[in-house]
Amino acid sequence: MAIEKINDEILNAVSGGMSKDLQVAYAVCRGDYGNGQARINALTRAGYDYNKIQRLVNGLVGGYDKVARDVINGKYGDGQVRVNALRAAGYDAVLVQDIVNSMLAK
Repeated sequence: MAIEKINDEILNAVSGGMSKDLQVAYAVCRGDYGNGQARINALTRAGYDYNKIQRLVNGLVGGYDKVARDVINGKYGDGQVRVNALRAAGYDAVLVQDIVNSMLAK
């Protein structure tokens, strides 16, 4: 998934089912919070945990968004089977689960 394809229309269409943190991570990907120290300052001022948001951003940029959706759709199984399948495919299973949890949070 190319992050540049994420636009306001897509974000608005899917944001209803996402946690606020994941919505903010998409906004960071769009450039809404700047870069570097400016991003850290903007997220902190807005009351967000910079490290948590940046971890989600890193996952989105790294293609983890699609993998998380595949997990939600059952492609990687459940429990330890999922963890093993994700690791075998080269993914950070904890990061994928964090993104899945954020996607499913209401």
